[in-house]
Amino acid sequence: MAKILVIDDTPEYIEMLCSILNEYEVYAAKEGKKGLMLAESILPDLILLDINMPLMTGYEVCRRLKQMDKVRNIPIIFLTANDGSDYEEIGFNVGAVDFIAKPFHASLLKARVKTHISLYQLQSNLQQQVDSQTEEIRKLNHEMTYLAASIAELKSKETGQHLRRVAEFCYLFCKFLGHDEAECEKVKMAAVLHDIGKVGISDEILNKPDKLNDQEWEIMKRHSVMGYEMLIDSEFELMRLAATIALEHHERWDGEGYPHGKKGENIALVGRICSVADVFDSLLDKRVYKDPWEEKVVRDYFVMMKGSQFDPNITDILLDNFDMFIYTWKSLQRARSTL
Repeated sequence: MAKILVIDDTPEYIEMLCSILNEYEVYAAKEGKKGLMLAESILPDLILLDINMPLMTGYEVCRRLKQMDKVRNIPIIFLTANDGSDYEEIGFNVGAVDFIAKPFHASLLKARVKTHISLYQLQSNLQQQVDSQTEEIRKLNHEMTYLAASIAELKSKETGQHLRRVAEFCYLFCKFLGHDEAECEKVKMAAVLHDIGKVGISDEILNKPDKLNDQEWEIMKRHSVMGYEMLIDSEFELMRLAATIALEHHERWDGEGYPHGKKGENIALVGRICSVADVFDSLLDKRVYKDPWEEKVVRDYFVMMKGSQFDPNITDILLDNFDMFIYTWKSLQRARSTL
């Protein structure tokens, strides 16, 4: 059963509306403030709103309703005994969908109420279908991204979980930098692919337990360009963002990185973020060529390399929140160990 909220300071009109609209679930408030609270609580399918009320006029109630996320799309019909087009113009400007004059003509009232409720429910159902399909597409995109990243996991003994942890750290850095949730989530998913170019590097080099010689190191460095070339021609923004991360996450703030020796803010922000996240995880983790570093040693390294290898601002975020990043790293390790 559809729900209607009546906001009117005249008890007789409330009683009359409840009687005329007895096929609906009708709620009532006699003043604007209570009406605002009730609207957010019951989420009606339609609001019938008197214009001339003490303390808060119907126009002001309507304006506030349109600023409330949960109820802003609910249709509002003004109830008025006023004459003249000025009242209607003001009402439509603040967000009303219709006007019904007092005293009510029962059949006209019921017809308009039915029409607006039907339209609202149709729009709501369509939006739910769109939201559901959008969520399915989002989940599919995530799965496909992780599937692509798992290709690198097959090549390297440690890379797969490293990819996921780095992605989580990139998300945290974006949050601390003040980016909105959508942007943080996008960077997180793109960062999963930061090492995808390693699929083009031989297993002998990727998993060599000893230090790479000069020739092997030059081959290893190619993975950043390989990853970029794999991703950059995509029509999807997420993949192009991942291409930038793949290319630039080994650049250094002082210009001594690879593949192009970019310096400072000439390196994309996402590349600078991933650089810190990547090294932070790599130092803490056991690799075929090294044992894990102690937490204090890792912290000291970032203090030392701030402003040379790493963006000072992003490094400060890590250092100022070091315990939280360590806790996150350990939590992700525990989650992995339970699988």
